[in-house]
Amino acid sequence: MTGLFSNEPIPTDQLPRLTDDAFVPVDPRYLRVSLVGFALTAAVITTGTVALATQSDWSLLLLLIGSAALVLLLLVAVLRVFEIRRLAYQLREHDLSLRSGVIIHRVESLPFSRVQHVNIHRGLIERSLGLATLQVSTAGPNISIPGLSRADAERIKLLVTERADAVVDNDPSLPMPRRPPTR
Repeated sequence: MTGLFSNEPIPTDQLPRLTDDAFVPVDPRYLRVSLVGFALTAAVITTGTVALATQSDWSLLLLLIGSAALVLLLLVAVLRVFEIRRLAYQLREHDLSLRSGVIIHRVESLPFSRVQHVNIHRGLIERSLGLATLQVSTAGPNISIPGLSRADAERIKLLVTERADAVVDNDPSLPMPRRPPTR
């Protein structure tokens, strides 16, 4: 029975590497999309604080609470700016990777062989700026890449779909996809 199974160690210096210079940053316009929500929240906090402070005996306390909320919101917005500047993706021959995180750096990779569905999402603000979010789904974790130009999102969606189909078509151990009958 020896010789049928082998599980030799792989030296880590021989593993493929994700190089930082090959990551493509998201479109800089995505920063505007992200900060719109912070601006709207700040407007609501300011309006609510002023309205409540003018109607209450506790106006000083309410102004302090509202100011603290605005300072906290500003700090979160600054973190968001740094996060978006770090947000980038990388397409390789067999996988798609996403780099994110400011305090905790993350790199997520999805092999094309695990892709089940690829979708493009465009919200109201994204549409107005010509941006889109690419959503790649698997049976396990999913990856969403926001801040892509619409054209880039379409091209990446097509590439990921083609690569996922090519993996299924070339791997005899995977079940064949159901194709509609041709007439």
